[in-house]
Amino acid sequence: MPAQAKKIVILLGDVLFLYLALLITVYLRYGDISGSASSNYTTSQFFSIHVQAFTPLMLVWLVVFYIHNLYEITSAKNTLEFYGGLVRSLIVNFLAAVLWFYFAGSSEVAPKTNLFIYFAVFSLLFVLWRGQINRILKKNLLVKTAVVSWDERGAVLAIKLNQNPQIGYKVDFLVGPRPAFANQIHHQHLPQILNPPRQVDIASLVNSQGIRAFIIDDKFLDQSSLTSSLYNFVGHVEVANLSKFSERVWRKVDINNVDHVWFLNNFASGRRTFYEGVKRVLDFGVALALLAPSTVGGLLIAALVKLEDQGPVFYKQVRVGRQGRSFTLVKFRTMRTDAEAGGAQWTTPNDARITKVGRLLRKTRLDELPQLINILKGEMSFVGPRAERPEFHELLTKEIPFYDRRYLVKPGLTGWAQINYTYGSSVEDTREKLAYDFYYLKNRSFIFDVGIILKTVNIVLSGLGR
Repeated sequence: MPAQAKKIVILLGDVLFLYLALLITVYLRYGDISGSASSNYTTSQFFSIHVQAFTPLMLVWLVVFYIHNLYEITSAKNTLEFYGGLVRSLIVNFLAAVLWFYFAGSSEVAPKTNLFIYFAVFSLLFVLWRGQINRILKKNLLVKTAVVSWDERGAVLAIKLNQNPQIGYKVDFLVGPRPAFANQIHHQHLPQILNPPRQVDIASLVNSQGIRAFIIDDKFLDQSSLTSSLYNFVGHVEVANLSKFSERVWRKVDINNVDHVWFLNNFASGRRTFYEGVKRVLDFGVALALLAPSTVGGLLIAALVKLEDQGPVFYKQVRVGRQGRSFTLVKFRTMRTDAEAGGAQWTTPNDARITKVGRLLRKTRLDELPQLINILKGEMSFVGPRAERPEFHELLTKEIPFYDRRYLVKPGLTGWAQINYTYGSSVEDTREKLAYDFYYLKNRSFIFDVGIILKTVNIVLSGLGR
């Protein structure tokens, strides 16, 4: 079952249990009153009234589940991290429900009693449902798979798929030259390696081993014998390009396969003219609307920054923007005033240069509020790649092919790379983040932007920033 179909199944299940919990709540609260002379409503009428009152709230709850990554198939595992996100989302939803009925309560619904019953019933059903569907995704619906690859990418993919069975693939065989997988050879999730002769025996893998999916490196697809064998099983097995499969599942681009043609295909003139124009209008309008409330909160932040060490409140830094044009980025200062006395350096985990107030601001990303000014000026957008410093830009452009292409769009206050990967503190970290940046450049859209903003809300509320 494709990942998108699994997401839809999980979403439909959530909706079903939202309404089932409401039905149970009405029954527990009012019982079978269909024949009671003392009531003006039947049970079905009571349920209809509650559906009207609760449905807008349910939509808010579904958005909160999305924000907490409960519809990401890669996260659908019965782990402490998963249940932590689930519990946090339920707490947020309960608070949202209290506020909802306080300000928009229905006169025909007893919100206090009914809400507590509903929340308790739904929480129980929701935890049981999600735990069960995670187990089903892990143990069932698995497609027996062979990965065919010339290099380590195949081994890494095979291991990740076996570590995440909820995605739906169980890799039984890794086909390719054994020396190419030497770095992963002792990993417990590495499948059996078939060190092939010139021809891969596709028929044996399909008929004898039950393989129903082949994820194949482009270099193997150049072998006419392999492609001829695969044609014999058209309609019986799934065949996927390794790079495209990885991009679809992990939602990042294999930058080893990026070339000039890739950029020309994904940035053809006029393809996103409407999107870019409307996005600029929305950026300006939303930033303007947020400016006043942000100024009020900013006064408190400014006072805290100033009180800690009497240093300047704001930190200004030159960054590289769209088309390589430089601009001055403004943030609340989060480091000591002498943080870069020895020159520019990457931020590291538990960086001693970060102040106490600065650490809190970074975790909640409140240090970035002044960048609303950069958005109003058109130098930044709400969503886009991170704006890099010129010192690091020069280094990374030399070390990583096509790094400068990330400046084809405006840098963002948040972005796909920022929410999926921590700050880059090395060239290799930056290479990994670039894979997410390129995925965003290729797939950017209004819906994608909204999803990124919602997931950023989760980071802010959870204090997961750095």
